[in-house]
Amino acid sequence: MLDAKERLIELRERLAADLREDAAVLTRDVEARGEDTTPSQHPADVASDLYTREELVVDELTLESALREVDEALARLAAGSYGRCVDCGARIPEARLEARPQAARCIDCQRRVERSA
Repeated sequence: MLDAKERLIELRERLAADLREDAAVLTRDVEARGEDTTPSQHPADVASDLYTREELVVDELTLESALREVDEALARLAAGSYGRCVDCGARIPEARLEARPQAARCIDCQRRVERSA
């Protein structure tokens, strides 16, 4: 089994690769779509293209947030505070860290944060 640092680095690499992939798609010219070299003219096609790009933007924002969480977890690991809740200081259960190695909070504190959002 991988240790925490290895899991975080592996997760970071996957997220960064996904982010690069999304960014590459978003920077492509809308007209550069293979055989179809003209922009879609039908309103439904335009809407579909716009929806697809919006999904990619949301995905990109989600990936950036996840990448930030992993970087913060790596910083906590380096500082010796990894595995402790950033709010209450309690030990984060190993099962939670296995499932979500970038977890910064115990389950109770995370629930409070999500309810207040």
